[in-house]
Amino acid sequence: MGTEETVQRLRALTEAGRLQFRGGLRRFAERHELSDWEGWFSPYDEAIYQAVLSHIGSEDVVLDIGAGDLRLGLRTAERAERVYAVEVNPLLLAQALDIIGLDLPRNLHVICANALDLSIPAGVSVAVLLMRHCNHFRVYVDRLQAAGCRRLLTNARWRTGLEVIDLTTPGVAFEDVKEGWYACRCGATGYVGHGESPETFPVEVVSCPACADQDIT
Repeated sequence: MGTEETVQRLRALTEAGRLQFRGGLRRFAERHELSDWEGWFSPYDEAIYQAVLSHIGSEDVVLDIGAGDLRLGLRTAERAERVYAVEVNPLLLAQALDIIGLDLPRNLHVICANALDLSIPAGVSVAVLLMRHCNHFRVYVDRLQAAGCRRLLTNARWRTGLEVIDLTTPGVAFEDVKEGWYACRCGATGYVGHGESPETFPVEVVSCPACADQDIT
């Protein structure tokens, strides 16, 4: 069975089953310290997945955080050297693996675990975090940087589209941003000034007022 055919089967079964609505998920999420919608798998549209794939090269080792039903992990494995797909929901993952079966690619390493508890695998160069309701953005960024990961592909900060974060470039101090948009490593975004530069590209900052509110230093 080809990858695209498998992806179509995964999509159909996942959307029909809606495992996140089954009883017990609230207690499961609380046990894993996943608040609000953070522990729920929410598929994204094809444009988001294609955007992710366009940033994956043959020499990349990819960490997919919140891999869901593996529809993206399967396609990423066709491009990357190796993919670590981490998903916390065992019911969702079991369903996906049942469909994939023995067609699971050798370079796709599937891990059923809370990514917050997982050490970043050695050699990871790119991380994927498609999680608009992410409440642990700073934790992921800090761990990825410490592990030497170079890029983070995510929609967690702006909640729309795909953002490519260069983890090798240090951010600037919030106080140095005089006018324009900013995006912080804590996950917060905002605008500084009087609206005179609305078209400017966001400046990456290492701390912001929201960090203090979250007791993040």
